[in-house]
Amino acid sequence: MSIQRFIENHFWLFLMLGMLIGFIFPGQAIVLDRFVIVLLMMLLYVVFLKIDLASIIGHIKRPFLLVYLLVCNLLVTPVLVYACTWKLDPDLRLAVVLLACLPSGTAAPALTDIVKGKASLTLVLTILSSMIAPLSITGLFYVLYHTAISLDYTRLFLGLVAFTLVPLAASQLSKRLFGPAIERCKRHFGALSVLIMMLIVMAVIGKEADYIRSNIRDIFGILLVLYAVFFAFQVVGYFQAFWLEPEERIAVSVSKMAMNNVLGVVIAISYFNPQIALILVLSEIPWNTMPILYSFILKLHRKPDAAAGKRGSAKREGAGTPGADVKHGR
Repeated sequence: MSIQRFIENHFWLFLMLGMLIGFIFPGQAIVLDRFVIVLLMMLLYVVFLKIDLASIIGHIKRPFLLVYLLVCNLLVTPVLVYACTWKLDPDLRLAVVLLACLPSGTAAPALTDIVKGKASLTLVLTILSSMIAPLSITGLFYVLYHTAISLDYTRLFLGLVAFTLVPLAASQLSKRLFGPAIERCKRHFGALSVLIMMLIVMAVIGKEADYIRSNIRDIFGILLVLYAVFFAFQVVGYFQAFWLEPEERIAVSVSKMAMNNVLGVVIAISYFNPQIALILVLSEIPWNTMPILYSFILKLHRKPDAAAGKRGSAKREGAGTPGADVKHGR
């Protein structure tokens, strides 16, 4: 097995390694923090080199599917979370509801690509959910908690343009100018995406490591709930569009699980108490480790495909072998 294939197949190992290094050596990892925006744009640029613009347009031409998915992600799921978590501590419940309200994170398309999902679908959902979220978050929190949250729509939109549309435009221009060279290098893009993602994880966890350590007593119970919540987001996202192909279902699942929790931290610090902010910070841990689940989903889908491939190969070999008709009674 080549190194690049090993990195792609064991992406979860590298994400966990990045988290571990960031937590154990925060002083070294935090050096990367000043480059996180650059790393994120590099990551998306590499991912978008693999995305065909026609694929994005194809998803846009399915408006009913997009409306259904956005309503589920931004409205139905938060209301269900609010209804199902009434026994939780009020602060923990509010934090979980806030997580459910958040749009897809900028890194979601890259994470979808790493776990072999349909990154173009996640990209479309990320852009649309980020545009709608300021309205849906403010509306839901006013209805559920009678809390007025004011978000800077212009700043969010400009951030979306900078982090998503600029790398997308640059990638499409690069493919026009350097198409043959990019095609030759494309087999390395998966491993490169994983390594860049590992550096981002190191920087994010390193930045929050001291904050997490100072609240170590409160962490374990909160993490248990957060892992359960992220698992639920993955499962609900995967099955809410059960008729789609597995790659598209993974894309929908990632778009819900890989939310913009940085926006959540900003909202928590601005409008709620430090305990809720801590919970949002801790959500970085399951965010970075839960993609492991997708590796098992992929294995489950690969086994039937491999078996079908072997049966098809056997039939073709039998059909082309002298005397095969006699052996099979034809």
